[in-house]
Amino acid sequence: MSATKLLVLGIVHLSGGAHGYQVRSELQSWRAEIWAKIKPGSVYHALKKAAADGLLTERVEPGKSGPERTLYQATDRGREEIVELVRDGLRRTHDPTMLNASIAMLPMLTRADAIVHVNERVARLEAELVEQTKWRENPNPDIPEHVRDQAELWEGHTRTELEWAKSLSKRLSDGAYIMADDPDSWRSTPPGL
Repeated sequence: MSATKLLVLGIVHLSGGAHGYQVRSELQSWRAEIWAKIKPGSVYHALKKAAADGLLTERVEPGKSGPERTLYQATDRGREEIVELVRDGLRRTHDPTMLNASIAMLPMLTRADAIVHVNERVARLEAELVEQTKWRENPNPDIPEHVRDQAELWEGHTRTELEWAKSLSKRLSDGAYIMADDPDSWRSTPPGL
């Protein structure tokens, strides 16, 4: 639910306010059903839950040619929650869905904040790689050979992710992306644009 929550809150906030259909359409255009495992119904559930939790406000508007629609807008608490979820997703290893959602909302952080949390991920991955390598090089003889092969796969994934995280940290340090503290960021864009 955290990845869905993050993406829904983020889209509502970045849009300056959105209806459920708009959020769902945006996520579909990003193909989030694949990399974040979001189902269409979960978007509406996440919107309602976030509103009940005080992370979004709800305002019912008359439909132009159909039924009434609910406009959602992020509250201050909702914006704080987005930032915390992005930070958590960047730090936490072994949760690719949350990592994908955090990368999608990366510009919600300041550049320095993003670098700190990506570098924390780098440190965690480096420590995991050391442990994985030790385990693979000194396996328990009772462990089946196919499980040792699986350990090589885990180690390969960790190495690849570590290279990617180091590269992201460098790109951020070099000025890639428009981050929250940059001119022309979401913070300088009037709501609704």
